[in-house]
Amino acid sequence: MDELRCGGRGSASTRDAEAGFTIIEVLVAAFVLLVGVLGTLALIDASISVGQTSRSREAATNLTREIVETAREIDYDLLLTNTAPAALQSIDGLADADTSTAGWQVRRRGVTYTLTVESCMFDDPKDGIFAGDRTQYCDRDATGDPAPAAVDANGDDYRKLTIAAAWDSRRVRLIANIVNPAGGFGPRITAVGSSPVVNTNRVIPVSGTTTSVQMTVTTTAANSLNWDAGDSEHGGQLQDPSGATSWPFAWSLGTPVAPADYTCATPVDWVPDAPAYQMTFQPFDASGTPGDLRTQTIAIDRSTPYKLCDFAGGRNPQHGSVVDLQWGASFEGDVGSYSVWRKKQAEEATDKLVCNGVRAAECTDVNPPAGAIDYYVRPKQDNFALGQVFGPQTNLTIPAVGTPNTAPAAPTAVSVAAGAQPEISWTASSSSDVIFYRIYREGQLIAHRYGKTSDAATHSFIDKDAGGTTYTYFVSAVDNDFAESAVVPAS
Repeated sequence: MDELRCGGRGSASTRDAEAGFTIIEVLVAAFVLLVGVLGTLALIDASISVGQTSRSREAATNLTREIVETAREIDYDLLLTNTAPAALQSIDGLADADTSTAGWQVRRRGVTYTLTVESCMFDDPKDGIFAGDRTQYCDRDATGDPAPAAVDANGDDYRKLTIAAAWDSRRVRLIANIVNPAGGFGPRITAVGSSPVVNTNRVIPVSGTTTSVQMTVTTTAANSLNWDAGDSEHGGQLQDPSGATSWPFAWSLGTPVAPADYTCATPVDWVPDAPAYQMTFQPFDASGTPGDLRTQTIAIDRSTPYKLCDFAGGRNPQHGSVVDLQWGASFEGDVGSYSVWRKKQAEEATDKLVCNGVRAAECTDVNPPAGAIDYYVRPKQDNFALGQVFGPQTNLTIPAVGTPNTAPAAPTAVSVAAGAQPEISWTASSSSDVIFYRIYREGQLIAHRYGKTSDAATHSFIDKDAGGTTYTYFVSAVDNDFAESAVVPAS
C-alpha cells in the first residue's frame, strides 16, 4: 500500500510538469515577439524614409543638372542673378509650378522643389583684368588681384552659376561654369534694341506699312560689326576703326505691291512675308578676333497671300483619266498650305473641295466628271498679324474626256544605285513634249507617287529619306498635257 501511495504521488508530479506554459510565460513571450515586430516595422519605416529621401535627392540633383544644361543654351547675357531665373522659367518643363507662392517652384516625382539661381561674372587674370564696372563680378567684394601689365577689354570670361533646389528641410546645390561663347577675347554684345520692339515671344513682329527694321546693337569696344538678315540678300559690315560701342543700322524691307495689283510678271523687289527670318550680329576687334554671335527672330506679315502662278494640269489616261494638277509654290514664307476646288457642275449645289490644305504644290482629282472642268487653287497663310487667310484664286480649265491626249514614250534603262540614299537613274523618253519624270516607291498606284524631277532634262533622283531600307522604285514620263507614260520598274 505504501508503495502504491508513493507511486501515485510520482505520477501526479509528472503530470504537473507537463501541463504547459504559465500565463506569465505566455505574456513574456508575447512581449518579446511584440518588441521584435515593432523593431522590424521601425526598420521598414526607416528604410522607406531613407529610400524616399534618396529618390528626392536624386531628383533634385537631376533637376539642377538639367537647369545647368539649359543655361548653356539660352542667351549668355541673361545669365546673371537678376535675369537668369526668368530666362530659365521660359523654357518648357521649367515653368513656375505654383505662381501663388513666392519664388520659383518645380515639381518632380511628386516633390515640389524651390529653386534659386545666383550668377556672377568671372574674370580670368591670365589675359588681363577688366578695369571697368565690376559690380556684377564674382570678386566684387574682394580687393582684387594686382593689376597685370595688360588690361583686359573684355573681362567676362565665364559666368559662375549656382543652382539650389530645396525641399522640406533639405537642399541640393550645384555650381557650374558657363564659358563665354565669344571665348572671353572678342568684343561682347551687351544689348540689342529694335523698332518694332521685341514681343513677349522674343520675336520682332513686322506688320502693316512698316518698310524697315531699325536695329541698335550695343557692344563692348569693337572695330566692326557684321550683320545678316537671313534672306541671303541683305547684310553688311559696319566699321569704326577708333572703336565703338553702339552700332545702329536698318534692314530695308522695301514696299510690297497690293495683292490685288500683283501679276505673275511682277518683280518681287521687296522682302516677302515669312514667320522666322533669323538676323545675326557679330562684333570684331581691331585684330579681327570675333566676339559674340547673337541671333534675333523677325516675323514679317504685311499682306495677305499673293495669287499663285503656273497653274497647269490635264487628264492622265495612265491612271483612269484622273486629273493631275500642279502650280508654282508661293514665294512667301508664311504660306503653309494650298487648297484646290472644282467648280460646281450642273448637278452639284456647291464647288467641290478636291485637295484640302496640301503642302506640296500638286493635287490629283481621282474622280473627275467627263465634261470640261474649271478648277481654282488658293494659298493659305497662318501668321501672327493677319491670322489664317486665303489668297485669291488662280483658275484653270481642263478639257472634256475625248480630247486627244496621247501618252509619251516611257523612259528606259531605269536602275538604282544602292546606298544609304539610293539614286534612281534612267535614259530619257524619246518623246519631245516631256516636261518632267515621276518617281514611284513600292508600287505603281497614285498612292505610291514619291517624287518628281523639276524638268525634263533631269534623269536621276536621290531618295534622301530611305533610311537604309531597301525599296523598289518605278519611273514614268509626263508630257505637257499631263498624260503619263507606262510606269517602268527599276532593275
